[in-house]
Amino acid sequence: MKYTKSFFLPIFIMIYFQLQTHAYAENDISQKSRVSLKIKDTKGVDYNVFFFTSKEKKTDYYLCSTGDEVYIGDYSFAIQKQGKKEIKMTSIKLKGYPYNQTQQTVFPIQTKSNLYPDIVLVSEQVDCNTKLGHLYYVHNGKMIPIKHTIAYILPPRFNEKNQLETMNYNNVAELPWELSTYTLDLKSNSLKFIGKKSFSNDKAEKIKDSW
Repeated sequence: MKYTKSFFLPIFIMIYFQLQTHAYAENDISQKSRVSLKIKDTKGVDYNVFFFTSKEKKTDYYLCSTGDEVYIGDYSFAIQKQGKKEIKMTSIKLKGYPYNQTQQTVFPIQTKSNLYPDIVLVSEQVDCNTKLGHLYYVHNGKMIPIKHTIAYILPPRFNEKNQLETMNYNNVAELPWELSTYTLDLKSNSLKFIGKKSFSNDKAEKIKDSW
Protein backbone atom coordinates (compact mmCIF):
# COMPACT_ATOMS: atom_id res chain seq x y z
CA MET A 1 0.00 0.00 0.00
CA LYS A 2 2.81 2.37 0.86
CA TYR A 3 4.43 1.53 -2.50
CA THR A 4 1.19 2.36 -4.33
CA LYS A 5 0.92 5.78 -2.67
CA SER A 6 4.53 6.69 -3.31
CA PHE A 7 4.20 5.58 -6.93
CA PHE A 8 1.02 7.48 -7.79
CA LEU A 9 1.78 10.67 -5.85
CA PRO A 10 4.54 11.89 -8.28
CA ILE A 11 2.29 11.07 -11.24
CA PHE A 12 -0.57 13.04 -9.71
CA ILE A 13 1.72 16.00 -9.02
CA MET A 14 3.09 15.89 -12.59
CA ILE A 15 -0.41 15.80 -14.12
CA TYR A 16 -1.56 18.59 -11.80
CA PHE A 17 1.27 20.89 -12.82
CA GLN A 18 0.78 20.07 -16.49
CA LEU A 19 -2.87 21.06 -16.22
CA GLN A 20 -1.94 24.21 -14.34
CA THR A 21 0.64 25.11 -17.02
CA HIS A 22 -1.83 24.65 -19.85
CA ALA A 23 -4.50 26.60 -17.98
CA TYR A 24 -2.07 29.44 -17.37
CA ALA A 25 -1.00 29.42 -21.00
CA GLU A 26 -4.50 29.38 -22.46
CA ASN A 27 -6.08 31.84 -20.03
CA ASP A 28 -3.23 34.26 -19.45
CA ILE A 29 -0.54 34.24 -22.14
CA SER A 30 -2.80 34.75 -25.15
CA GLN A 31 -4.68 37.55 -23.38
CA LYS A 32 -1.82 39.27 -21.58
CA SER A 33 0.88 39.08 -24.23
CA ARG A 34 2.49 42.36 -25.07
CA VAL A 35 2.65 41.21 -28.73
CA SER A 36 0.69 38.51 -30.61
CA LEU A 37 1.78 37.62 -34.14
CA LYS A 38 0.53 35.27 -36.84
CA ILE A 39 3.33 33.64 -38.82
CA LYS A 40 4.02 30.48 -40.82
CA ASP A 41 6.74 27.96 -40.00
CA THR A 42 9.28 26.21 -42.23
CA LYS A 43 6.55 23.88 -43.54
CA GLY A 44 4.01 26.59 -44.27
CA VAL A 45 1.96 25.81 -41.14
CA ASP A 46 0.34 28.81 -39.46
CA TYR A 47 1.28 29.63 -35.87
CA ASN A 48 0.44 32.21 -33.24
CA VAL A 49 3.49 33.65 -31.51
CA PHE A 50 3.11 35.37 -28.15
CA PHE A 51 5.70 37.75 -26.71
CA PHE A 52 5.09 38.12 -22.99
CA THR A 53 6.48 38.55 -19.50
CA SER A 54 5.09 37.85 -16.06
CA LYS A 55 6.46 41.14 -14.74
CA GLU A 56 7.29 44.43 -16.45
CA LYS A 57 7.60 48.10 -15.60
CA LYS A 58 6.47 51.04 -17.71
CA THR A 59 8.76 53.91 -18.65
CA ASP A 60 8.30 56.87 -20.99
CA TYR A 61 11.97 57.27 -21.89
CA TYR A 62 13.58 55.51 -24.85
CA LEU A 63 17.05 56.68 -25.88
CA CYS A 64 16.54 59.38 -28.53
CA SER A 65 12.82 59.88 -28.10
CA THR A 66 10.65 60.86 -25.16
CA GLY A 67 6.99 60.10 -24.71
CA ASP A 68 7.15 56.61 -26.22
CA GLU A 69 5.25 53.92 -24.33
CA VAL A 70 8.01 51.51 -23.27
CA TYR A 71 7.82 48.40 -21.09
CA ILE A 72 10.91 46.77 -19.57
CA GLY A 73 10.85 43.14 -18.48
CA ASP A 74 12.24 39.64 -18.87
CA TYR A 75 10.32 38.59 -21.99
CA SER A 76 9.76 35.14 -23.45
CA PHE A 77 8.04 33.54 -26.44
CA ALA A 78 5.20 31.05 -26.49
CA ILE A 79 3.86 29.45 -29.67
CA GLN A 80 0.56 27.89 -30.66
CA LYS A 81 -0.34 26.06 -33.84
CA GLN A 82 -3.41 27.80 -35.21
CA GLY A 83 -6.54 25.74 -34.62
CA LYS A 84 -5.03 24.04 -31.53
CA LYS A 85 -5.61 24.90 -27.87
CA GLU A 86 -2.17 23.98 -26.56
CA ILE A 87 0.31 26.82 -26.13
CA LYS A 88 3.95 25.77 -25.84
CA MET A 89 6.45 27.73 -23.80
CA THR A 90 9.91 28.29 -25.25
CA SER A 91 13.26 28.46 -23.49
CA ILE A 92 14.10 31.88 -25.00
CA LYS A 93 14.58 34.61 -22.39
CA LEU A 94 15.24 38.27 -23.18
CA LYS A 95 16.24 39.76 -19.85
CA GLY A 96 15.66 43.46 -19.27
CA TYR A 97 14.34 43.99 -22.79
CA PRO A 98 12.78 47.44 -23.43
CA TYR A 99 9.75 46.77 -25.62
CA ASN A 100 8.63 49.99 -27.32
CA GLN A 101 4.87 49.80 -27.81
CA THR A 102 4.83 53.09 -29.74
CA GLN A 103 7.44 51.98 -32.28
CA GLN A 104 6.34 48.31 -32.23
CA THR A 105 9.86 46.93 -31.84
CA VAL A 106 8.70 43.30 -32.13
CA PHE A 107 7.13 42.47 -35.49
CA PRO A 108 7.01 39.83 -38.27
CA ILE A 109 8.82 39.83 -41.61
CA GLN A 110 6.53 38.04 -44.06
CA THR A 111 8.19 35.74 -46.57
CA LYS A 112 7.16 35.62 -50.23
CA SER A 113 7.95 31.92 -50.72
CA ASN A 114 6.83 28.58 -49.34
CA LEU A 115 10.50 27.57 -49.13
CA TYR A 116 11.16 29.87 -46.17
CA PRO A 117 9.41 30.65 -42.89
CA ASP A 118 8.24 34.04 -41.72
CA ILE A 119 10.67 35.74 -39.36
CA VAL A 120 9.96 37.32 -35.97
CA LEU A 121 12.20 40.34 -35.36
CA VAL A 122 13.00 41.71 -31.90
CA SER A 123 14.77 45.05 -32.20
CA GLU A 124 16.71 47.37 -29.94
CA GLN A 125 17.79 50.96 -30.54
CA VAL A 126 21.47 51.46 -31.45
CA ASP A 127 21.35 55.20 -32.09
CA CYS A 128 18.69 57.76 -32.97
CA ASN A 129 18.20 56.25 -36.43
CA THR A 130 19.45 52.68 -36.36
CA LYS A 131 17.97 49.58 -34.77
CA LEU A 132 19.53 46.15 -34.30
CA GLY A 133 17.27 43.20 -35.06
CA HIS A 134 17.41 39.75 -33.46
CA LEU A 135 15.72 37.15 -35.66
CA TYR A 136 13.68 34.02 -34.91
CA TYR A 137 11.54 31.52 -36.81
CA VAL A 138 9.41 28.45 -36.05
CA HIS A 139 10.53 24.94 -37.02
CA ASN A 140 9.00 21.64 -35.83
CA GLY A 141 7.05 23.42 -33.13
CA LYS A 142 10.10 25.21 -31.75
CA MET A 143 11.28 28.82 -31.82
CA ILE A 144 14.69 28.92 -33.49
CA PRO A 145 17.08 31.90 -33.10
CA ILE A 146 19.08 32.98 -36.15
CA LYS A 147 22.76 33.38 -35.34
CA HIS A 148 23.19 36.79 -36.98
CA THR A 149 21.64 40.16 -36.18
CA ILE A 150 20.86 42.88 -38.71
CA ALA A 151 21.13 46.66 -38.44
CA TYR A 152 18.46 48.72 -40.17
CA ILE A 153 16.68 52.03 -40.45
CA LEU A 154 13.70 50.90 -42.52
CA PRO A 155 12.00 47.68 -41.35
CA PRO A 156 13.67 44.69 -43.07
CA ARG A 157 11.71 42.97 -45.81
CA PHE A 158 11.84 40.02 -48.19
CA ASN A 159 12.18 40.98 -51.87
CA GLU A 160 10.64 39.12 -54.80
CA LYS A 161 13.56 36.66 -54.80
CA ASN A 162 12.87 36.00 -51.12
CA GLN A 163 16.13 37.65 -50.12
CA LEU A 164 16.17 39.67 -46.92
CA GLU A 165 16.80 43.39 -47.49
CA THR A 166 17.82 46.14 -45.09
CA MET A 167 18.29 49.89 -45.55
CA ASN A 168 20.93 51.82 -43.60
CA TYR A 169 22.41 55.31 -43.66
CA ASN A 170 26.06 56.43 -43.51
CA ASN A 171 26.22 60.22 -43.36
CA VAL A 172 29.96 60.42 -44.18
CA ALA A 173 29.69 58.48 -47.45
CA GLU A 174 29.26 60.13 -50.84
CA LEU A 175 26.28 57.85 -51.46
CA PRO A 176 24.95 57.63 -47.90
CA TRP A 177 22.15 55.07 -48.25
CA GLU A 178 22.98 51.35 -48.36
CA LEU A 179 20.70 48.51 -49.41
CA SER A 180 22.09 45.20 -48.08
CA THR A 181 20.84 41.78 -49.19
CA TYR A 182 20.98 38.43 -47.36
CA THR A 183 19.73 34.88 -47.78
CA LEU A 184 18.43 32.78 -44.94
CA ASP A 185 20.30 29.48 -44.49
CA LEU A 186 17.98 27.14 -42.57
CA LYS A 187 20.62 24.41 -42.25
CA SER A 188 22.96 26.61 -40.24
CA ASN A 189 20.29 28.97 -38.81
CA SER A 190 22.25 31.91 -40.16
CA LEU A 191 22.18 34.74 -42.68
CA LYS A 192 24.52 34.81 -45.65
CA PHE A 193 25.49 38.24 -46.92
CA ILE A 194 25.00 38.62 -50.68
CA GLY A 195 26.03 42.22 -51.26
CA LYS A 196 25.06 45.85 -50.97
CA LYS A 197 24.26 48.83 -53.17
CA SER A 198 24.72 52.50 -52.35
CA PHE A 199 22.33 55.28 -53.29
CA SER A 200 22.05 59.05 -53.18
CA ASN A 201 19.41 60.71 -51.02
CA ASP A 202 17.20 61.34 -54.06
CA LYS A 203 17.34 57.73 -55.19
CA ALA A 204 16.82 56.50 -51.64
CA GLU A 205 13.66 58.59 -51.30
CA LYS A 206 12.17 56.77 -54.27
CA ILE A 207 13.09 53.42 -52.75
CA LYS A 208 11.65 54.43 -49.40
CA ASP A 209 8.36 55.45 -51.02
CA SER A 210 7.90 51.91 -52.36
CA TRP A 211 9.36 50.09 -49.33
